[in-house]
Amino acid sequence: MVIDCKTTKSGSTERMFWLRGLADFFEADMAYMLRSKAVTDSARQLASRLNLGALLPADVEEMEKLHRVPFDFTIGPLAQLFDPASIARQLERSRQVDDRLQSLMEYLEFDYWVYDPYRNLAQMVAHLADVRGVLSPNNPRHLAILFDCVWLYLATCAKAIEYVRITHISDVDKNLQAYLFGGQVGFREKQQLATRMRSLVGDDPSLGGVLPDWYPGLLELIGRLIRNPSMFAAAMRYSEWMNFSLAIDDPHSIRDAFGNFSQPLAAKLVADVAGFLVAAAGLKPSFRSAARAFVVDDFFVDSQEQIPGQLSLGDPQS
Repeated sequence: MVIDCKTTKSGSTERMFWLRGLADFFEADMAYMLRSKAVTDSARQLASRLNLGALLPADVEEMEKLHRVPFDFTIGPLAQLFDPASIARQLERSRQVDDRLQSLMEYLEFDYWVYDPYRNLAQMVAHLADVRGVLSPNNPRHLAILFDCVWLYLATCAKAIEYVRITHISDVDKNLQAYLFGGQVGFREKQQLATRMRSLVGDDPSLGGVLPDWYPGLLELIGRLIRNPSMFAAAMRYSEWMNFSLAIDDPHSIRDAFGNFSQPLAAKLVADVAGFLVAAAGLKPSFRSAARAFVVDDFFVDSQEQIPGQLSLGDPQS
């Protein structure tokens, strides 16, 4: 869903066409325009033709009543998500990074959204690998960047799972391989190219195979996410929160921020994605333990309790 909350001096017509294009680009299910003043009948007619919703502040208040959430955003750590000063601080500090990280930041802010979705399975790993010598797990802002990558990679995995579900979910491995190269045709072309290269230079180990060496880890990760679809939204929410709180230098664990509404299994999936990215990109191994400390370990500080489903999640045969 896309909601445009900007009132322009030039009027609503141009903004409507802009919003329609934006919604189509992101494949949004619905798009709304929020205006501060009354919307004319002709503007509403055009909005209807473009399949847009035209909202006034009173309409937003009514929608908020219909879509309630269990979290109290007025108190506690989560209140910072809607605090203008905290938001400004996050935006400012997210731009204050080492110049050597600019290529990664440009990818996260722009390129990620422009690439074909399937390319981001490999592009995220490649961009992290390019700066593995710069990123430090002891730097809170670098850890915030990792959680930003986790949030985006969860969205990427959702696209991959959607492809697997509508093609042949009984064979996740085969169809995930195809998605990694843009579909069955792209995968077949890669295989043919690899065969041709071997016929020219022989079985040179340096050439590698069609699949990246981190593919087995990706397959296991996708399998875990497929088996826990109800945890997806919470996992994305947790990774977004960790990125925000670390960026403003006021980190709170998942348990601290979400209290009784926190879900250990969703937190475990966040740690799994972080662990995969750390291993695939060759980041410093301590990144994994640093991420777990915020999203998983806090659940079991005073208990030996095990995460529900932890054993089955770790067993490739399950």
